[in-house]
Amino acid sequence: MDSLLKVNDGIYYYFLIGGLFLSYLIYRIINSVFGDNNYIQTNLRLRGHSWRSIECNKSLPYNIYCTVCGKLMLPLVGLFCECCALSACKRCHGAIGKKIRCKPITWPTDKPFYHHWVNVGIPRGDDSIDNIEDCIKKFFCSWCQRTKICPENSLNESEVCDFQKYKNIIIPPPCVQVEKGEIRSIKPLQDKNWEPLIIFANRKSGSNRSDEVLSIFKGLLNPIQVVDISSTPPESVLKWLPSRCRVLVAGGDGTVAWILNTLLMTSHVKAAVGILPMGTGNDLSRVLGWGATCGSHLDAHSIVTSLRHAQEQPLDRWKITIKPKRRRLGRLRPDRVLYAYNYASIGVDAQVALDFHRARTQFLYRYASRTLNYMAYAFLGAGRALDAGRCDALERRLRVRADGAALALPPLQALVALNIPSWGAGVDLWRLGNEGEVPEQSLNDGKLEVVGISSSFHIARLQCGLAEPYRFTQASKLTIDMDGSCAMQVDGEPWMQGPAVIIIEHAGQSLMLRSNTNEAD
Repeated sequence: MDSLLKVNDGIYYYFLIGGLFLSYLIYRIINSVFGDNNYIQTNLRLRGHSWRSIECNKSLPYNIYCTVCGKLMLPLVGLFCECCALSACKRCHGAIGKKIRCKPITWPTDKPFYHHWVNVGIPRGDDSIDNIEDCIKKFFCSWCQRTKICPENSLNESEVCDFQKYKNIIIPPPCVQVEKGEIRSIKPLQDKNWEPLIIFANRKSGSNRSDEVLSIFKGLLNPIQVVDISSTPPESVLKWLPSRCRVLVAGGDGTVAWILNTLLMTSHVKAAVGILPMGTGNDLSRVLGWGATCGSHLDAHSIVTSLRHAQEQPLDRWKITIKPKRRRLGRLRPDRVLYAYNYASIGVDAQVALDFHRARTQFLYRYASRTLNYMAYAFLGAGRALDAGRCDALERRLRVRADGAALALPPLQALVALNIPSWGAGVDLWRLGNEGEVPEQSLNDGKLEVVGISSSFHIARLQCGLAEPYRFTQASKLTIDMDGSCAMQVDGEPWMQGPAVIIIEHAGQSLMLRSNTNEAD
């Protein structure tokens, strides 16, 4: 009878959470349909051009008059190419795609490479467009970012482009070797200052902000340098990635870990990784000075400047080997190997992350936002305070050895192994509430900090700075023998883990970029 009541309580709890989610999502749908939206994706792509509403443009100039018919375009109906900045109305964009090519991603090595001039309007003060061909216009090179004011008939289209402003981070089209429509290799420039910038973002995450990142950088760089990992796996980029480059990852901790794991697969590439925070926690971004979240206005030029002035920062990498135990009448599952950069945990915090992960896969979650994410975590965390699930009395099911020495565990609902001084969206868990008596925590000292959490209420108090965790030790190797099943997470990616022996050991370092403009939170 008691078990039946517990099941019914659980059903009511999830019904309440579902109702709150549904109410907020309905509000988001109505707001997205009837509210102001400054970033509108136009799903049109013809003859190399990638069209969007001109209201989307943040970093490139564009013409408010249609290049074909010369009519004034309203923001919501005007289109511009996010790669070359060409403008056209919805009526003419098909015709212009046949006449004017977009900027090329590759170019014959035996031919000079010219400017890609695009008409971006009439100079301010000259509103006469009676004779479109003879009037003075403003032209923009979508490679070197130069502008030129002259009549169209006097424009020199055979002038060699030197990429001027961003020549050290652009992959020039003559360097791109293409075979059968696929990029095979990049011929490096003989310039010690050349360090191309590669952008990775997931168009399907970040409440459309990642989509904006992809758009604004296509106009500044070679479009091949801007990778949408929702359609192009980052592993496929490794075959042509330059041996020395800088990488910008637009996403949360999980996306950053995905890219770092991908770079681990190749030994010939030295890539320093910067972060544009688009997730919910963004713990690694906070530590490296990139902030807790990106601003409401994204400026590609300022982002590039920040990356240019960033310093390289080694970051410890940890190999996590999970050896499942043989269950009665069951087959033995193969070992699983993961890599951690932020933290790994077993228990109630991983359970909340797992609940959130399941909630975000629902159909209506496409209308979610960072605000909804925080609300979801708050509600799910409060629910786990009432029902800890399989996390109760975790200390009875864990046997932990740190550098070979057994740890005595108090009553716990979570065990956390930290690599960075940020957990749970900005909590400095290791140093929280101490008077300076604990050892220093470092990103590259080859040690993990092992802490414990007693309950979801304990997590809430830690978030408010009103409590301290159980601080156990620092260790270079951690072995966890776990009985039963419990939620587990690595860098924010959760799952339900069965009985297993879990070994966490040092596995080298990754190269990150630390911002010089912002202080870490």
